This record gives sequence, C-alpha cells and structure tokens, in this order.
Amino acid sequence: MTRAMAAVAFRLAALLSFAAAAAAADACDVRAARQNDEWGKTAPHSWLASVEHKQAVETARTWCHIWAAAGADRISKAIDFGRVLFTGDGLHPAVGSIVPGSGLAGGLAYNLERAAADAPVRFSGSLEARGSSNGFWTAGGKLEIWGSGNTLNNRHIHATLEAAHYVLPQLTYFGLGNSSSLANETVFGLAQSTAGIRAEYPLPRGWALTGALSGLSNSPSAANGGTLPSIQQKFTPSDTPALTAGTTYVVAGGGIAWVYPVEPHANGFTSSLTAGYRLFHETSGAPYSFRRLDAIWMGRYTFPGSVDLGAFSLIARFTESYAPAGDSVPFYLQPTLGGTDIGNVDVLRSYRDYRFRAPNLVAFQAEYRHTLWGPLAAFGFYDAGRVALERSDIGLSHLRHSFGAGLLVQAGGLPVFKFYYAWGGHEGSHTTYTGNTNNFSFTMPGGVF
Repeated sequence: MTRAMAAVAFRLAALLSFAAAAAAADACDVRAARQNDEWGKTAPHSWLASVEHKQAVETARTWCHIWAAAGADRISKAIDFGRVLFTGDGLHPAVGSIVPGSGLAGGLAYNLERAAADAPVRFSGSLEARGSSNGFWTAGGKLEIWGSGNTLNNRHIHATLEAAHYVLPQLTYFGLGNSSSLANETVFGLAQSTAGIRAEYPLPRGWALTGALSGLSNSPSAANGGTLPSIQQKFTPSDTPALTAGTTYVVAGGGIAWVYPVEPHANGFTSSLTAGYRLFHETSGAPYSFRRLDAIWMGRYTFPGSVDLGAFSLIARFTESYAPAGDSVPFYLQPTLGGTDIGNVDVLRSYRDYRFRAPNLVAFQAEYRHTLWGPLAAFGFYDAGRVALERSDIGLSHLRHSFGAGLLVQAGGLPVFKFYYAWGGHEGSHTTYTGNTNNFSFTMPGGVF
C-alpha cells in the first residue's frame, strides 16, 4: 500500500469512527426524548416528581454519551456527566472535606430551585448531610430567596435562611497568639449548631446593606485516645478562654457590600468589598460576650485577548474583636491563620491547619490562576498575615509568609477540589487538599454570616 493510499484509508477510518460516534450520541438523545414524551403523557405530575424525573433522565443521557464518545471527547463527556451527577436540582451524592482534618467525607445533597407562582420571587434550597470515617459529620439546610422587582442592573433583595449542625471530634490547637509554639500541638472536640437569617438590600452604584440575626451554640470537649495530647493536658482556662465552657449566643449585626463594576465584564478588573459588625450576646456560659468587625476586599484582573492568559487576584482580610471588661472571646470562636481554617478558607498555606489563633487578624493574598484544560486550572500564590491577642498589636510588622502552587478542578467557575503544595515560614512545607462537590453548601462553623 502506497503512502497516499494509507492516508486515504486513515481518513476514511476516522470519518467512519466519527459517524459511528455521532450516531451513538444521537441514540442517547433519542432515548432521553422518548422518556420525556412518555412522562409528559402521564401528566399532571408534582413539581418534586418532575425534578427527580429530569435528574434521572439527564444522568442516564450523559452517562450514555461517555460511551458514545472516544479519545479526548470521552473525557469531556465524563466531565459533563459529573456535572449532572453532583450539581443541579434533585438528589445528588456529596463528596468533600467537612473541615480541615476531617478527611474525605461523603453523603447526600438535595438541591431545588423554583420561581414563585404568584409573586416575582425566586427560591433556591439545599439540604445536605455528610460524614467521614473518623467521626466528623454535618447536616443542615439553606433556603435562598431572591426578589425580582424593578431594580437597576438586575440586583435584587436577597434573603437567606439556614440551619446547620456540626460534630467535629478532633481539631488541632497550638495556643493563642502569633508566637504560639508548634511543640504545644493538642487536639479538642467541638459540637456546633447555628440557625438564622441574613438579608441584603441593594443600593445604587454597586452598594448594598446587609443584616443578619442568628443563634449559635457551641460545646467544646476533650479529645482523648489519639496520638496527640488532648487540649486540657497542656492548657488551662486562664490561657485558653472557655476551655471547658459551652456557650450559646444571639448574634446580630449588619454591614455593607460593594462591587465594581456593577456589571462585571469577562475580562478586565473587578473588585468587591464586604464589611460587617456583629454583636455576640451570650445567653449562657458567661462571661463570653463580644463584638467583632470583619472586612474582606478582593480584586481580580483577567487578562484580555483571544488567548487565555489567566487571571491575577489580590485579597485583604481584617478581623478585630472587642470584649467588654470581664469578658473574653472563646478560643473556638477566634479566627485562625495557617493552612485552611474552619470555614475552609486557606491563608498562610505553608503552616499547619489552625496554626495561629487570636481574636484579631490581618492577612493578604496574591494569586495567579490559569486554566490548563476544561475544568482543570493551575495556580500560584503568596500569603502573608498575622494574628494578635490585643487590637493594638495588629499591624503589618512580624507578618508570617507562605508561597506555593497547586491545581484545582472547577465546575461552573467555582472550585470543586483544590490541591496545593506550600513552603516558607520556617516550619517546613504543607501539602493538602480541600473540596466539596456541592457548591451550594451552608455556612461553615463559626462563620454565622
């Protein structure tokens, strides 16, 4: 066979393969359409039954498309199947970590979205329960309500009602302050429940007012039987506030939010600012009432052009706490830096999870992210920050530092799984992963709103 004949044969085989794949994909779609037609003939159906039917048909259709494809296209179809399996309306498996140290957890999530029949209001809801093999578990739900009144720039009143319960049997603790010792690593347990409502009212030029009212209950405990000593073996209530005290709070507060530009573009610069002031009024377990100011600014620049050059972002975080005379902030409600915190926010990633803990915090992050292919992206970062026991000690001196790089898997522009390696900071390197297939998750412990 001549070279020309071989080339023709190769092209013919490729065309036949493509045609066969297209025919198989069409068969998947025809089967799904037939199922939908048969479902429609047996109407009426309840809303929930229709949601479950749609999820079942789409799951089967996208699974069928995987085996109707070949090569790189099969990978693309597998990603589409994963999107349907783990996201959208209906019942889904939920996989990911609960908090740092929990290990991989699994469970179920039930997501729903619907517009009200008689009012310009939209609803989204989620119920989720997950547990890990080492005893961590969480369960809760969220209902989001969006108004759709006559407002500029498609910005509407937004309210969220949520409730969640966490059982976290082993969290690490190193003591308080920016100079806590790695040698003092201990563990403690925490059970936490939160329920409440928060709302956002849009204002002109990208501004919004926020407000919230919540209840928060905390129950710390010893964590005996592991390889690390339990917290009460190295610390006392005099150096660790509320070491053995459970607390219950009514949490009320408000703040502002701002986005620029009001209508973000795919490329160019965007930024956002959120700032809130909260009163944690203790109803039991005195004396642990306090107030807290939190502020986060984020700026992102996506490089324009026909070629994807990635995006560069900057983040600044600030927390300041105020306790009346005779009161203090419980150690388990103080923010942390190092690795990933209890809300799955990663800052100072070369350090151990929860490494530095205090009532006051300042941190900065710079990150470059570039999409490699489809949902897979690479990123590099620099972190700096510190905590302080007193408000007067918070500042830009004695900052801790971290550098690193990693990979993440995205779905709908949101990270589903993140893996990184970080170094710097004189305590070695740190490799870890975080993730949650259900991006519509509820508030993490200690966050309240």
